[in-house]
Parts: sequence; C-alpha cells; structure tokens
Amino acid sequence: MRKPMRRLLVINPNTSASVTEKIETLVKEETNNQILVETVTADFGFSYISSRTATAIAAHAVLDAAARAIAEKTTPDAILLACFGDPGREALEEMTGLPVIGFAEAGLLAASELSSQSLVMTNGAIWCDMLWELILKLGISDRIAGVHSIENVANDPALIARYVSSEAEKAGVDRVILGGAGLIPYLPEVIAQASVCVIDPHRIAIQKAVALANAHEPATSEQDHSLTDGKMNIKGLSPLLTAALKGA
Repeated sequence: MRKPMRRLLVINPNTSASVTEKIETLVKEETNNQILVETVTADFGFSYISSRTATAIAAHAVLDAAARAIAEKTTPDAILLACFGDPGREALEEMTGLPVIGFAEAGLLAASELSSQSLVMTNGAIWCDMLWELILKLGISDRIAGVHSIENVANDPALIARYVSSEAEKAGVDRVILGGAGLIPYLPEVIAQASVCVIDPHRIAIQKAVALANAHEPATSEQDHSLTDGKMNIKGLSPLLTAALKGA
C-alpha cells in the first residue's frame, strides 16, 4: 500500500507576501512535488525583520501562524522556518512537538561540517550580532571566520558576487554562506559569478526539512503537547494560539 505524501509547513516570519512567494517558489522547485507544501505568512509584525524588537515580534507571529495553519489543515510532518535568523524556532518546536528547521541553523551546521572555515554574510548589520550569538550557542565558532553584512551593496548579483568574494579574500577563506530570504532570487547568479564557493543555506534547510518530514512518525492521540497545567491563565493571545498552547 502506497504511503500518503508527507506534509511540510513553511512559515515566513515577516509580513511580506512577495517574500513568501519567492520562498514558496524555491521550496517547490527544490522538493519537486515529492512532498505536500503549505506556505503561510505572518499575520502581524514587520515586512522586513531588521531589529531585535522585530525578531521578538516575529517569534510570536510564527507561533500564531503555526497554530492557525495546523488548526485549519492537517498537521504537518515538519516545519520550515523561512528566515535566516530562525525567530521562535525552539519555541515552535516545543509547542508543536514537530521537527522545525530554520534557514540559519541548517546552513550554519552544514558549513561547520566542512573541512575549513566559512564566512557568513547576510543583509543587515543587526543580523550579524544575532547570527554570531547563534553560532556561539551551536558551539561552532571555530568553524566560522566571521559574520558580515552586505546591506550597503545594491541588489545586483554581479555586485554582490564581487563583494562577497572580496570579503572572503580579506578573511582568508574560500567559502561564504550567504543567507536571507530576500536574497533567494539573486543567489543562483551570485553563485555563478563569485570567485569563491557560495553556499545557499535555504536549499540546505529545505532538503533537511524534507528528510525529517519523511522520517517523522506522526504523534499518537495519547501524546500531549500542552504547555499549561490547567491552572495557568492565558490572556490576549489569539484563540487558535491559546488552544495550541493548551494542547488542543
């Protein structure tokens, strides 16, 4: 008997529908119809996440989006958190009991397994600090030469390729991890034109999410993911998120 196709929930933590479209296009291209994909966009927050405040709000929005998607559709087998910074990843995993893969963590861990150091680059100076904190948390700082921003470079693949190549040469490495959902459309050309190896963490994360979805064993009805003991009051959250936190 043929097994039903596994499901992947993809969440864009910012409120930009155009970014969601770019993410969905990449996911469907990478998965090649081998998995059922549902892509959702955060209902509230920032259209571009570029501060710690925006990141904190995005983490809440991610939980809310997951609760809504799971309540309205069949529970997925894995969740892809489509932001190179992974806001709310651990909380989302705790709330749902599902494998949750983030663009940043997946890309960084893959790079850490390679034979030499890599340079991480993204669009936004604040992300440099937050990504370095993630690198320290993952215990891979010896594998990463630094985190640099490309925010002062125009959205032109040739200019981005030249800049990342120059920064890699200055850092003494021959590999760059270039992440950020907004950069997805430019990455194929950047990879083709750069004089150093450019790793696409988004594709790595998608592949990992699909593998975990295919390996996932759906929860039985007896498993309880409630985060309350029945005595806690929850105020001000959406009804669906409140229900999810109570294990409904």
